[in-house]
Amino acid sequence: MYKIILNPFAAKGKAFKSARTIEHYFKKFNMPYEMVLTNCSRQAIDFAHEAVIQGVENIIAAGGDGTINEVVNGVMKSGYPENINLGIIPIGGGNDFSKNLDLPHKLRDIIQVIKEHHVQLVDIGQIEDYYFINTLGVGFDAQVAISYTKNKWLSGFPGYMYAVMKALIRKDSYYVTVTINGETFTKDALFVTVGNGICCGGKFYLTPDAKIDDELFDFCIIDKLSRRKIFKFIPKAVKGTHTELPAAHLYRGKEILIEAQRDLPLYLDGEIPFIKDKRNIYVKILPHRIRLITPAFR
Repeated sequence: MYKIILNPFAAKGKAFKSARTIEHYFKKFNMPYEMVLTNCSRQAIDFAHEAVIQGVENIIAAGGDGTINEVVNGVMKSGYPENINLGIIPIGGGNDFSKNLDLPHKLRDIIQVIKEHHVQLVDIGQIEDYYFINTLGVGFDAQVAISYTKNKWLSGFPGYMYAVMKALIRKDSYYVTVTINGETFTKDALFVTVGNGICCGGKFYLTPDAKIDDELFDFCIIDKLSRRKIFKFIPKAVKGTHTELPAAHLYRGKEILIEAQRDLPLYLDGEIPFIKDKRNIYVKILPHRIRLITPAFR
């Protein structure tokens, strides 16, 4: 039995058009399913949690990165993630997490992957009571994510670039104390990215060497930059070649502590969580916690 949790508002409402096509292929491939549509934020958490309690074995997140994030949180909050196989149908705006999976582009082929049922154990991250499967960002990129969520019209990479332009008006930097692998240092940083996956913001490969099953985060810390240098940084970040810049600092580890004297803006998997302590941000990895349905050739 497959429980499909579909967010019709993903990609600024375009995801709704895929619902019938998804149902068509589940029927064609003789895959018993139930589909539910979310109609408000965080509802996918409840749907996923209920599915686990009801004994459903396969939950399919159909939407964008926010939908996947909510389903992961629902599965984790159930206390039984080992009982669930998580499938993904990326029909959102950025679809950043799916870039780690080498999924085919057509819905028919994606559902065929789900039917073939190759399962891989993957890592997730945790901050306070929240979980994330792709990326967490602090600083400028979080400002961009906050601006993007308020944009009702543009989705995907164009929406993120519009949000970047808005964030550049303020262009705050953040004086932070960072501890990774027991080593503590201070930075006047534009942003700090915690990558379980490789991509965020639609096309920004800030942690291009990250792997979702290596039991480690990849961290990317960018020093404070002028607006002119930010414009030069953007095309390199899209290609993942920003790592060669003197302002870019890359690390790997199982946990990170980011401390500041003021509240830090933060996002995870494109969502804005309600963090209790925004001045002392502690993030840890939970190795091999989610059973993810992936292409067999990965």
